[in-house]
Amino acid sequence: MKTVVKFTVMAALLFHIVIANASEPKLNLVADLNEKSLIIDFDEVSKDTKIQFLDSENYIIYSDNSFKNKSIHTKFDLSNLKAGTYTFKLESLTKTINYDILIQKETIIIKDKVEVIKPAFRVKEDVVYINFLNISKEGVEIKVYDGEDRILYSEKFMDTLTVEKAINFKNANKGEYTVIVKNTHGNYQKSVSI
Repeated sequence: MKTVVKFTVMAALLFHIVIANASEPKLNLVADLNEKSLIIDFDEVSKDTKIQFLDSENYIIYSDNSFKNKSIHTKFDLSNLKAGTYTFKLESLTKTINYDILIQKETIIIKDKVEVIKPAFRVKEDVVYINFLNISKEGVEIKVYDGEDRILYSEKFMDTLTVEKAINFKNANKGEYTVIVKNTHGNYQKSVSI
């Protein structure tokens, strides 16, 4: 009986993993050494998707956010670039993915991949709901500013996996407000008009 239960649990877990992987957007980055180019395939493009190619000084060499299709299949010609380290960045509504790319005389090496999950903001009836999956459990700070850049609210979360907060603006004075979620990877903000 225990074997049947273990098998059933393992089968359910495997099925769940397969379903989760099937729904996860796939980004493939491949170096083509023959043409000294970078081939990008991304299968889930939304209106908020943006790609950038940056040099070592973070100057933008290429940027695009006007995709008409639901997928990206493109090739970057890297033959005219100097040897050095570059960054390919894909940003969507929910996350940012950065790849470090090392271009040498005859080779292209795709090095590190860094994926950063962004906080989710939702506004409903003058309440801003914040949800953030803080996988690294690093410090997260939430701040609210008014239209004159005065801090109205501030809270820090330490060693927290899931940061959830509802900020109620129902009794706030009319005006513009900014809600900022800050962690080691950057600042994410949502503007609110009351």
